[in-house]
Amino acid sequence: MRLYELSEQYQMLLDMASEDPTNEQLQAMLEGMEGKIDEKIENTIKVVRSLESEAKAIKDEEDRLKSRRTAIENNAKYLKENIEIIMKRMELEKVKGQLFTISLQSNPPKVVVVDEFDIPQKYFVTPEPVPQLQKKDIIEAWKSGKEIPGVLVVQEKSLRVR
Repeated sequence: MRLYELSEQYQMLLDMASEDPTNEQLQAMLEGMEGKIDEKIENTIKVVRSLESEAKAIKDEEDRLKSRRTAIENNAKYLKENIEIIMKRMELEKVKGQLFTISLQSNPPKVVVVDEFDIPQKYFVTPEPVPQLQKKDIIEAWKSGKEIPGVLVVQEKSLRVR
């Protein structure tokens, strides 16, 4: 019998007892039911504790795996950075292997602000409240061979694996 079924029966017996509390048979049934309900409640709490314990074990394992994943990702990143440094130092643009082609490819150019006050105003858009630098316009001017005071346009290379 389920806990909620016992609860319903217990409530019916309590209602009957409130009508005729002197009925000894009714009192005996109530006492017997009380033991069953106590047992069911305790067994249900045992299940709850078991589930909580299992959930904690799963969370601990998730934390352990997350830590392991982070360490592996950091190792892979370190090795790739090391290969990139070595290829740049040795001036290697491409290495063809049996499974992979590793190369240093140019990234899109990026604007590095050296002195904001030296940059011509035509490279700023003035929405309120703060003017914003139009880096796209600076890169276009750089591509056409113009030198813009106050900024450097840098085009770095990074490692690509195919």
